[in-house]
Amino acid sequence: MTTAGQRVGNPAYGQQTSVDLARNSTSTFQTTILAGVKRQRDGTIGGPPVESPSLQPRRPPLEPSRINPVNDSAQNRCLQERPPVPLPPHIPSTPGPSQNPLLTLRHSRYGLPAKLVDNFEACGVRSIYPWQSSCLLGKGLLTGEQNLVYTAPTGGGKSLVADVLLLKRIIENPGKKSILVLPYVALVQEKLKWLRCLVDGVTKNKNTPDSTQFPPPPEWQRASDWISVAGYFGGSKSTVNWADCDVAVCTIEKANSLVNTAIEECKHGDIGVVVLDELHMLNDEHRGYIMELLATKLLSLESDVQIVGMSATLPNPQLLAQWLNAKFYIAKYRPIPIEEHLVYENSIYSTANAKDFFRMASQLTIDEARSTPKPHPYRTIEKSTHQQLESPIVNAVVALAVETASSGHGALVFCGSRAGAERMALLISDAMPTTTITPDIWDRRQEALASLRALPGGFEAAFSKTILCGVAFHHAGLTVEERTLVAEAYDAGTLKVMVATCSLAAGINLPARRVILSGARMGRELVGPSMLRQMRGRAGRKGKDEVGETYLCCQKSELEAVAELLEAEIPPVESCLTPEKRGIKRALLEILGIRMVSSRDALDQYIHSSLLWHTLNHDQVNQMVETAIEELMDQRLIQRAEFEHCLEPTKLGRAVVASGLSPEDGVFVHSELSHALESLVLDGDLHIFYLFTPVQTTGLSQISWLTFRNQLESLEESGLRAVRLIGIKPAFVNRLVNSGVELKENTPEEIRNARVYRRVYSAFQLRDLCNEMPIHEVSLKYSVPRGQVQTLSQTCHGFAAGMIKFCERMDWGMLGAVLEHMLDRLRAGARADLLEMAEVSFVKSRMARMFWENGFKSVRALSEAEPRNLVPIMMQAQARKLRLEGEAAEKLNAKLMAKAEIIVKSASRLWERQQMVQWEEE
Repeated sequence: MTTAGQRVGNPAYGQQTSVDLARNSTSTFQTTILAGVKRQRDGTIGGPPVESPSLQPRRPPLEPSRINPVNDSAQNRCLQERPPVPLPPHIPSTPGPSQNPLLTLRHSRYGLPAKLVDNFEACGVRSIYPWQSSCLLGKGLLTGEQNLVYTAPTGGGKSLVADVLLLKRIIENPGKKSILVLPYVALVQEKLKWLRCLVDGVTKNKNTPDSTQFPPPPEWQRASDWISVAGYFGGSKSTVNWADCDVAVCTIEKANSLVNTAIEECKHGDIGVVVLDELHMLNDEHRGYIMELLATKLLSLESDVQIVGMSATLPNPQLLAQWLNAKFYIAKYRPIPIEEHLVYENSIYSTANAKDFFRMASQLTIDEARSTPKPHPYRTIEKSTHQQLESPIVNAVVALAVETASSGHGALVFCGSRAGAERMALLISDAMPTTTITPDIWDRRQEALASLRALPGGFEAAFSKTILCGVAFHHAGLTVEERTLVAEAYDAGTLKVMVATCSLAAGINLPARRVILSGARMGRELVGPSMLRQMRGRAGRKGKDEVGETYLCCQKSELEAVAELLEAEIPPVESCLTPEKRGIKRALLEILGIRMVSSRDALDQYIHSSLLWHTLNHDQVNQMVETAIEELMDQRLIQRAEFEHCLEPTKLGRAVVASGLSPEDGVFVHSELSHALESLVLDGDLHIFYLFTPVQTTGLSQISWLTFRNQLESLEESGLRAVRLIGIKPAFVNRLVNSGVELKENTPEEIRNARVYRRVYSAFQLRDLCNEMPIHEVSLKYSVPRGQVQTLSQTCHGFAAGMIKFCERMDWGMLGAVLEHMLDRLRAGARADLLEMAEVSFVKSRMARMFWENGFKSVRALSEAEPRNLVPIMMQAQARKLRLEGEAAEKLNAKLMAKAEIIVKSASRLWERQQMVQWEEE
């Protein structure tokens, strides 16, 4: 039986194709084939490379430039004829438990249960570092009596210290709860999986006397002794309530909401430990003040909660430790040493540190006329004859990435934009060798590509070209499912090169043997010193690499700026409660709104517990508090109480706090909802979706005014009434289309007007999603990346839940009921008739409708279905019609079959639950 690769490569099987003619040509014309790999009709690669002695060695379609040591020409010629030299090894010098017994978590000093240590070891933590041991054994830390602030380099193992302190407190104090605060949803989801693995089978200690005299209860009765870990982020519906949860893994906003609820219900004494990861986020002007509010409330309550703060980039831990009444610990240890390099004009220079980099950059930019000698590179990159690699930076990035992958290691490439990341991934894919792919790796890459193809929301078409070459890209324009799949494939070694935007450095943990920076810009601006350190800190993969390498590729125009950036000090962490950042008003409104304080003395005590009190002149702080109180009273969010020198929240103030809004946003929402109460358009859904759209429009998509006008023109009568009531003027939109100018946002009125128009544009997208338009179609219609559409939907879940709470506190019950119904539609991405089916795993939006149209119109029908009968329907629901054959088609069918089995099982559980409820009611 002949393979596709033999039919193409051997003229005996027919007339030579254009591919054969191009391969045998001696001209410099460059093809884009992958030799020995079958291509499908849709242009994707569909078969493994063929290893046959009858075939001549293939050259990749885009040949990467050679990287040569700086040596004499004879030696260089010799090196060119040899295979790539493996990357330099490094012998680790980290001591282990045999040298120091305290470097194992089994040591009695830590007092951890054997099952927990077993889980740590099963997850790869078989020993700890000396600095981790010293930190954990600090006085009062393991017993929860002492707070802690510490800093350690990226990859230095700082998370393990917090994990041990958090879990030990919960195990030894069964009535206590813990909160782990993380800045990004992706980190919350990643940490959720990790902690659930650690606590699997671990039980809390029993406090009952003489418990050893009785036989242990059966396993089903001991469920309450197990440690429950739940995630709280965005609009997620956790199946575990806060009251039943032991460990809550939260975003900053959700953690603050949980603490507010605990204080309102007088259950704050149940909180045993709060871990603040990425403590440097206190400096974030948009969200940092919420983290400060959370910590300040815990400090002012004077409860026995243990606060643990950590960060990789913390320039002033002493000040933060003083604020949090904590010990501070500074670790500079990296288990994997990093070799740093500068790449400039196709030359590679070794740099020991930031000062060395700055000195070298200064010498390289000296005018040629000067006699000052320039530094000598230790390796050079040959110039490429390919037009695509004409730029020295692009040429260097491709050459370094391919060299890393050819040596069997992973490379992480950072680019300044989403489009740049995709272009770079395609270039590297074209240059990757295909003749060395093993059958196992090929099969795993086919599995990864099949998983992407099986996504109901579609996948980025470029993945069909990059994944099988061992390359992927990662940015915010991708959906969460796409990002998760490619990250897992890279982490497992299935993919060798990941090209990402700067956001990956802070958003998810993906280390690499070699980190390559294609410049140091994020868009048009240079990244900050903290972000630059985080990107470079991803080098070095513990357990897989012995050394890490960073390559910063620069052009002449930015060389000095980057050198200054490397040498710059990270800005100190400061309070975000200052008037210009508007945090002080929310701080005061929250503690008054949850009735934590009422008197001026208690309010002053709270302020004294803030970071603001530790960083500014006290008279200045007192004046800021007085001004903030007056402004809150003018906005009718607080009022004087009957008792002298006491303050209390108004109904509006309590509603604003309950919904998690800032005072300014709360006043805006109140005005919008009040207007909706007077004239809510209920014979259409656009008005409701507008109310669901977040008021913070900074991260929302840019408006395409032509699309906006087209949407207005296609509205039915109810939609036209809704946009008129909201304040949209079609004539104004038409002027913007014809003039091509952007919205002005200079005056308060213009800012409010721009917010309304952006919210309406986003409401159009939400309405289409809930009317079962697939994400990829919404993306094309509004010129918005699919990932951004998905992010908008997820953000709206949390905001809509806040709006429902707002209505409850304002006693607007009917409006709240309408919003709650539409929130269910928003989560399902479907019309009302599919809400029941949308509770089944993997059944959302278009797939639910396809099942409905093919006769599966209920949860019961799905529970009784044969999985194989669902696969053809799921194929119809795919966003992109795929024409696959052979192995690729088999892999996709296998993925869909696995999902179909999960759908049937999930539907069966739901149907059984519905039956039990029905029997109980009867």
